[in-house]
Amino acid sequence: MSSPPRPPSAWASIRSSAARLLGWWSPVILSNRAPVEPLASGGVRRGSGGLVTALVTVAEATGADWVAAARNPSERKLSARAKPLEIEREGAQQMRIHFVDSGRTAYDQHYSVICNPLLWFLQHYLWNLPYEPVIDRRTHRAWTEGYSRVNADLADEVVRIARSSARRPLILVQDYQLYLAPRRIRQGLREAVMQQFIHIPWPEPHYWRVLPAEFRNAIIDGIVANDIIGFQTAHDVSNFLATCEEVRGLRVDHRDRVVLHQGGLAWARAYPISVDVDGLERAARGAEVRQIEADIASWRPPQLIVRVDRADPAKNIIRGFLAYERMLQDHPELRRQVSFFAFLQPSRQDVAAYRDYARAVQAIVKRINRDQGEPGWDPIRLEMGENQRRALAAFRSYDVLLVNSILDGMNLVAKEGAIVNQRDGVVVLSESTGAHHELGHAAISINPFDLEHTAAALHRALTMAPGERARRAREMRQVVAESDIARWVSLQLQDLHDLIGPSVPPGA
Repeated sequence: MSSPPRPPSAWASIRSSAARLLGWWSPVILSNRAPVEPLASGGVRRGSGGLVTALVTVAEATGADWVAAARNPSERKLSARAKPLEIEREGAQQMRIHFVDSGRTAYDQHYSVICNPLLWFLQHYLWNLPYEPVIDRRTHRAWTEGYSRVNADLADEVVRIARSSARRPLILVQDYQLYLAPRRIRQGLREAVMQQFIHIPWPEPHYWRVLPAEFRNAIIDGIVANDIIGFQTAHDVSNFLATCEEVRGLRVDHRDRVVLHQGGLAWARAYPISVDVDGLERAARGAEVRQIEADIASWRPPQLIVRVDRADPAKNIIRGFLAYERMLQDHPELRRQVSFFAFLQPSRQDVAAYRDYARAVQAIVKRINRDQGEPGWDPIRLEMGENQRRALAAFRSYDVLLVNSILDGMNLVAKEGAIVNQRDGVVVLSESTGAHHELGHAAISINPFDLEHTAAALHRALTMAPGERARRAREMRQVVAESDIARWVSLQLQDLHDLIGPSVPPGA
């Protein structure tokens, strides 16, 4: 069950790459959410997850500034201070976090009307187009007074910070909440080097016509103001280039994957994101995780199907339950021999579509347990909550991990499960996830819309021979271990150096 050999420290590798490749520039990281959360006690708690840790490692290696939106009263209070929040750890350069307050109303319009659900639903093909979206006066107002304003305010803060440095600015922008910011930054910092990574899928060109021309043109113009645009997969890159060409009429070189605009070049590249392998393995060996794992073992039947997800319509949770029900109907010999443990994190409950979906998930579980259950055996065990240790214990315990998303930029659950699992578990993986491009050969691939196909895949996974299970699990672990979060960062830093190149020597 051991993982393939890896360098002793992923974070040491990132620090080394960042110091070597970014020493020419003055970096600023721009994201919707800051890497820390203010506490009531007056201190701060660093955000969890490999992405935050990776970007913080880059910031601490280079002394970068970090600009983020003030999303709540605690962050708005910090934004009113004359100085940024300074974070310093032994052996690292100081990181300065700047909170930008656009006002509660503007931020709510930005995030809860435009980002979620409008852009998120569009980029995951979730709209029921005969009925939704309805783009009305409220939507246009939220675009102008919310999304555009927050992007402008954040961009202006980046420009202000960058102008105070003698070195050439390097701006690293994260994700879909900030599509408009790069163009405004470019207008204020012509010499800046900018890279934006988009963590969610990029849909086909025609789907962007759901948005008014005003919205979609501004989005494309904003993104191509970057020097490099990163996506999860080569398919996303192809869709983006086609969108620039077909929707915006820009010149595109598909062979070199570059967009030509206003005399400049924007390179589009795929950088599949991954996980902090060392950190996951260390956390999964913790005493509390092992205690939860023992508790799961006390109630589980011989075989356990697991899913760990946000309660998000894109995750396709209901079809997963229906496919499991079909499997039980087709294979009654599995009754009482298997359970489905779903550990779901409530997500975006300020958006009506997400609240409705969470209620629908609970209703289908109740109905399946009523129709298929027997005294002493519920086919599905559903838990709602946020607990990383419980998620890790579930990953360690699965015989089958179901990942049947409608569409995902990556889906790190598949990678996390592959690293942590202790039972040579089999991953049943949607062909529409970014993770499928790397892990599909070792998973059982499914069409996420096909219940019969998914039911058969679950049965195949549960009855697979031990030798094949072990081989598939070993191959998955090897892929994830070799392409961890450090490699994701290093590939981007290397391309910044190779495609753009420094213009002045360090310290000049």
